[in-house]
Amino acid sequence: MGDYNRSSRICSLNQLRPELAQAVRVYWQQHEMNDLELQVSLCCETTSEKKKKGFFASFGSSDPDPVHYTAALITPAWLFWARSGAKYGTAVMAARWRDIQVSKFASSLMSDSGLTVSGLFAGSAEQASAFIGLGEDAAGQQFAAAAHAAAQSANR
Repeated sequence: MGDYNRSSRICSLNQLRPELAQAVRVYWQQHEMNDLELQVSLCCETTSEKKKKGFFASFGSSDPDPVHYTAALITPAWLFWARSGAKYGTAVMAARWRDIQVSKFASSLMSDSGLTVSGLFAGSAEQASAFIGLGEDAAGQQFAAAAHAAAQSANR
């Protein structure tokens, strides 16, 4: 793995860390998507802890949080993900399955585990790409497989 130790768990929306669940619900309310809570087919929470690499290692990092949390949720039409950290705060992103491609994260510069999401995100007029960190554990693999399958199905 890369600079993080990641562990994922499958859970319900109500079992997410409170700040993540609240951020997702506020996002849904702001975008008039209140009916989506009942449509969540899979929800995953990942804890990402920075690996300790010595005193100077943190100077090159763009992540201000030694620990951050990510929630990822699958509905029939949407992928949602939220990230929360003490210094970074909390942010939510979303994309329709039909507008994105999902692949296992791959980089020649670093090894890490998770998904790369590429395409048109909600509220954006331009193509974008995002990384969703997931554990290499069974829960992370289960979520990755379900997300990949949902994106493939929507883009047939």
